[in-house]
Order: sequence, then C-alpha cells, then structure tokens
Amino acid sequence: MPRTRSRRRTGLPRKNWAFLAYIAGDNNLSDAGLADIDEMADVGSSPQVHAGVQIDTEGAHDGSVRYEITEPDATGTAHRTTIERLPESDSGAPETLRAFLKWGFDRYPADNRLVVVWNHGAGFRTHRLRVKDIAFDDYGTSLDIPELAGTLRKAGARPSNRIAILGFDACLMNMVEIVHHLRKRVEFVVGSEQTEPNDGWPYDKVLADMRRGGAPAQISRKIVDRYIRSYRSTGEQDVTQSAVRTDATDAVVVALGKLGRRLAQNIGTWGSALRSVRTRVQTYEEYTDYADLVDLAGLVSRKIRDDEVKALTRGVVAASNAAVVANGRYGRGVRRSNGLSVWFPADRPTYINFRAKYQALDCTRRHRGWVEFLDAYHS
Repeated sequence: MPRTRSRRRTGLPRKNWAFLAYIAGDNNLSDAGLADIDEMADVGSSPQVHAGVQIDTEGAHDGSVRYEITEPDATGTAHRTTIERLPESDSGAPETLRAFLKWGFDRYPADNRLVVVWNHGAGFRTHRLRVKDIAFDDYGTSLDIPELAGTLRKAGARPSNRIAILGFDACLMNMVEIVHHLRKRVEFVVGSEQTEPNDGWPYDKVLADMRRGGAPAQISRKIVDRYIRSYRSTGEQDVTQSAVRTDATDAVVVALGKLGRRLAQNIGTWGSALRSVRTRVQTYEEYTDYADLVDLAGLVSRKIRDDEVKALTRGVVAASNAAVVANGRYGRGVRRSNGLSVWFPADRPTYINFRAKYQALDCTRRHRGWVEFLDAYHS
C-alpha cells in the first residue's frame, strides 16, 4: 500500500483508524444513505480517526460524491465536506468500488481500516439470477462474492496487509461461506444473518466508539453491541448482528465438511430426520435457504442417534463459537441465531439454480463434504 506516497500527496497525518463507507444508494435506499452520512457528521472524525464516504444516490444529484467527515470545529460541529464529484457510474461494478478503495487508502494513511459496503445484500445469491450478492445498482449491476474478493485484492488488501474490519451494512451477509471466502482480504467481518432495517448501522455511535480507540476485535464487538442497542431503543425486533474472525473460519468449514460427508453417506437412513430438521431450523426472512449453523448442528445432534454424528456436530458448534467474537440478536423471530448462517435450501429447484454459483466459493474447493450432503439431500 503506497502510504508514504499518499501522505506526501494529501498532507494528511497517519492515524490509528481510517473509516471508509461505500454507499451504493442508487436504488430505493437512497434517502437512508444520505441520513447515514448525517449521522456520521453528528460526531465527526478525530485526531485518531479519518472518515471518508462515497455515495451514489437516486435523484439527489447526478453522479457520485466523495465526502470527508471533518473533525468538530471550534463550535463542536463536524461537517461533511465535498472532496470530489464524480460522473455517473455503476456502483455495482468492481472497478467503481476498487477506485473508491484506492482513493481512500491513498488519502487516509492509517494503521487500521474499517471498510463498510452499504447496500442491499442477499448472502451469496438472490432470487433474481441477473442480480448478484451486494452493491445493487438499480440502473447497473451488482457484485458477487468472488468479484468482491477480487476487488479488495486489486485495491491492495493482501494477506500481509488485510483490511482490519469489513462491515456489511446490508442484509443476510454473515454466512460462513462468505466470511471464509474473504479471509485473505480482511481480518474481521461484521454483518447480519438476518435482513436489516433501512436504518442500518448507528453511525454516530460507531464513529464515537472508534474515536475512543481500540483494536479491531474490540471495535468489531462494539459495532455489534451498538447495532443491537439501537434497535432495542426503537423496539424494532428480529434483528441480528455478529462479528467473525476470518482466520477461524477454516476450522468451521472443515468441521462442516466432515459432518456433511457423514450425513451424505447415510442419507437413505437419515433423510426423513434431516427433512424434519430442515423445517425447524432457524432461517431468515425472504431467504429461508439460509440456516443458522449452530442451531442446525444442535437439531441434527438431537434428531439423529449416532455417536459419530453427535461428535461431529459438537465440532461444528465449537468451531463456529470460536470464530464468532460477538453475536447480537433481538426479537423472538431470531432467538436461535448464533452469528453465522450456512446454505441449506429446502427445495431442489433453488439448489439446482445456485449450485454452480455456490461452488465458486472457496469453502467448496478443499472441503466438499457439505456439497456432497446437499447433492445427496436433493437427489
């Protein structure tokens, strides 16, 4: 990362944190994106935190705008300062996100970086085959998870220089498959298993906590706590948020693969029990093929009387719990959420439609046991 060059060019000091928000708002969330920038400006940056934003809106202005969130002035008021106006672009295109990240990394030298991808989210798939996973532009395209990982790499996020926290202020993104796929680019992922309300993250509280300082794990936990508190205060229920350490996901994928292979080998015997599990497991609005991983393992353990299965499910639970450094949930509808979901479609058409897309994710390449189970379940 060309940090010394960027410091000479911008004259900005190196700080502990750089907060960078990519608001892909060229859709029905446009007003919420503008409101979130106002929340950021309610607190402002600080001598310890840089803050930069790019927003593409629907109808508010032509093109995109890059803002800097200033430190509070002598009156205690922070501002959003326009740094650059850009021509109209497709916020779902990899190059648009890459350009923003390169700009932010160059402009804001920092020891740690928190990057927020703000938009609609759909886990690793959507119900419309032409639309992908994140950063939907209603007048353009969207990103799938391999494209997102490649964009982070091209922007400079390498295994030796990872983004400290990748925040998904978007629906349904905290799947073990997604977090694992991004492990070489980011240290922690903060996001939701469930759909998110339009208000999304409480950015004033997030920036206030960053101003107080802390390591990536600590900041990740605080974001989860602030998110859940914000919805407890409004009474809006059935929300989730979790923080996951990406380095720990390999153990989760290995444990899940072992369990999947054992289930696949005995699908003729246990198929009925597994269909019962599938009807009872914790799932999420609109995308009921996403199931909470720990809840799934617990139900399998209770439903199938096999010592090896019980040992394997304990392994899944232990690995998942070790990866999830903070888990928040509020509302009866998400009470069995534990921080990571997994793909477990109930119907064959959904599985067949998205099987190839699923197999593009890293989790299926070396540890194929879960795909073997899904193949057997839907055969």
